[in-house]
Amino acid sequence: MAQDSTLALHFGALGDFVISWPALGRLAVLGPLHLWGRGEWGRLILPPEQVHEREAARFASLFASQMEPSLQSWLAGFQRAMVFAAAPDEVLLRNLTATIAQVHSVSTRPPRGHHQLVGRWQVEQMERLGLVHSARPLTPLVQPPPEPSGALLAPGSGGKAKRLTPDMTSCLARRLEAEHGSLTLVLGPAEEPAYRAELALAMEGVTHRVLADAPVADLARALLGASVYVGADSGVSHLAATLGTPTLAVFQASDPRLWSPLGPRARVLGVIEARYADLSPPKPGAVLNL
Repeated sequence: MAQDSTLALHFGALGDFVISWPALGRLAVLGPLHLWGRGEWGRLILPPEQVHEREAARFASLFASQMEPSLQSWLAGFQRAMVFAAAPDEVLLRNLTATIAQVHSVSTRPPRGHHQLVGRWQVEQMERLGLVHSARPLTPLVQPPPEPSGALLAPGSGGKAKRLTPDMTSCLARRLEAEHGSLTLVLGPAEEPAYRAELALAMEGVTHRVLADAPVADLARALLGASVYVGADSGVSHLAATLGTPTLAVFQASDPRLWSPLGPRARVLGVIEARYADLSPPKPGAVLNL
């Protein structure tokens, strides 16, 4: 392993992972950065040889009382490990500490009552550890599509309380179709058949395509080609904003002081506001430097 290399272990969902990109960028400045996490997500920002699928059998003994010698030898090649998790597993931390010189945890959730953007909270923890090097944003390794994607609407979310109702989805879809001409409804694995059926009924009469359960690389390409993206508080909304897509995120069950998507053309709307707000692409603004 190259000198001063870092292994970042990330346990969060897609939105959590995207929120951590500024912190991961700090680590990438220190030396070669490897990611242990969801492979298809990691390959958005790192070469395949630096991404390690967390479900792979070779990593099972990370959580065992005794690690496999081959895994222990591989881990020993890293200078440091950073564990991104709400509550890191004690056995995991013990195993990492036994093989890697520097092991740190980054809490992916601020303490109760601490109203600060989560991405900034993660970077501050790293600053307190002495990892204060400035960093340029990680460059996504995704190319835009050959043709524009038009408007994208993603009503779903992993948290059901965050979802857009079928009625709200229909309202937004009709306005987006009228203003942008081309509309794609984005659905993901979190949207169960019953919710999809309700959305299909609500979308009757609206000319649109459906992008369902797409690999994240294909989804990222579509987002890069979108004229505007509108969605609930979800991982897709965070990804859209971070990629620089004009993004309108509708919040109804989350605190935007913590979870607002960050990007040069991102804006948060309340539910009532979203029914009547201008759905044209947000103008470029100041990029929040994390």
